Amino acid sequence: MKNKILLFLMIVFSFTLTACKKKEERPLSENEYYVYYINTATDKLVENRYTASLPSNDMDGLVDELMSQFLKVPDDLEALSALPDKVTYQGFDRDGNILYLNFDTNYQGMDISREVLARAALAKTLTQIDGIDYISIRCGDQPLFNALGENVGLISSSNFINSISNVNSFEKATLTLYFSDDAGTKLVAETRDIFYDMNTSKEKLIVDELMKGPKTAGLKATIPSDTKVISVTVNEGICYVNFDEGFLNALPDVLDSITIYSIVDSLSELPNITRVQILVNGKSDKNYNSISLGTSVERNLDYVKEEK
Repeated sequence: MKNKILLFLMIVFSFTLTACKKKEERPLSENEYYVYYINTATDKLVENRYTASLPSNDMDGLVDELMSQFLKVPDDLEALSALPDKVTYQGFDRDGNILYLNFDTNYQGMDISREVLARAALAKTLTQIDGIDYISIRCGDQPLFNALGENVGLISSSNFINSISNVNSFEKATLTLYFSDDAGTKLVAETRDIFYDMNTSKEKLIVDELMKGPKTAGLKATIPSDTKVISVTVNEGICYVNFDEGFLNALPDVLDSITIYSIVDSLSELPNITRVQILVNGKSDKNYNSISLGTSVERNLDYVKEEK
């Protein structure tokens, strides 16, 4: 009981200290802005106060001034630039309340974790300017696409505050995925580190990564390329993976069983998954070529190629 009381007092004391610190922090004064960088662990944003030399009604001038600060970390600040050195900023265009930021193609090639942080830092820095509500990022005259190949579109500061896109709600996961060997007759494990939004289930994350295909040379994808994922849900240890009809276009150079157990064995790496049920448009009365999808399937590592 004493330990519980002590723990409670420690939590209250810690909360009080945090609250006091927040109260002590003075509000931004006129012409003062936060410029955002990232910490040395590259997993959080770091804010730094900056007093602009230009008036608040000089929108374009303020964009230039804040971007100049954004690209160069102050010497006395323990932080990193949100953009790696290889990424080149190429100026901006503005259309009403939308600011279009132009970068070279190296921006699109950034590591996903660094890019999410950069996106947040840019939005939170530049949408402080009166009249700018959104930013849009272009890479070599092309729009920015996320890891799923979707156009990111307009970005606001609110995308990263108390929402599923909160930049600090991202974390790294190490996945074990099973792809086909070159002959299409065996499974080979591939370990992959992924930086992902914690509001996305790991089950959905695994299916999405399987859909992208292998990164290891000599391995083959196991899911037909024109397949779309409708949903991934879990109930009482069974993971239900619901594809559209594109899944039924079986791969000719990969055994049917390899495709099925690529999905089943990859998902069964999660401790909460005991069986996997594959659906097509919500129904189980389909066949994947020679294999019935009528029942859920449990893990089977007999198809995994033995290491020599």
